[in-house]
Amino acid sequence: MAKLNLKEIFKTKNRFSQSYVFSPQDLKLPPDLGEIREPVSVYVEITREKGGYRVNMEIEGYVVLECSRCLTVFHKDIGRSESIRIEPYPTKDVLYLKPSELEVSFFEDEEAFDLTELVKEQIILSIPTKPLCSPDCSAGFYENLEVKTTTLGDLLKKANVL
Repeated sequence: MAKLNLKEIFKTKNRFSQSYVFSPQDLKLPPDLGEIREPVSVYVEITREKGGYRVNMEIEGYVVLECSRCLTVFHKDIGRSESIRIEPYPTKDVLYLKPSELEVSFFEDEEAFDLTELVKEQIILSIPTKPLCSPDCSAGFYENLEVKTTTLGDLLKKANVL
């Protein structure tokens, strides 16, 4: 787990950058989403902004998924670059956001910011809801479906009713 004390870091610096390697146990995904079997590398750069921080991160790694059509297990690259604004949880009961402010994550404690949870959140967001092992997987699915389709006439012939 990577916990950062942002208050302490930014007393002396304007920018923080660090590379991390997260083990599969640190980033354990819910079983229905997929599985991370190899370490994930993350480069993080954090800068202070008015009212919060800007986190730029580059994630490199793979997640093991099951194809939603043919049920084949495959590796999906989760490599991506993200820029996320993080702020303390709002203290108001009602919060109005502009469309430009919708890409905000919130943290509970500035002295114990959990970077692991932010990385895990970005990995989960990168996983498709209906993963396919390849773009042409759907064609094979429909061909197999037509072969397995049985009509009422076929069943009646098998039962020697016709």
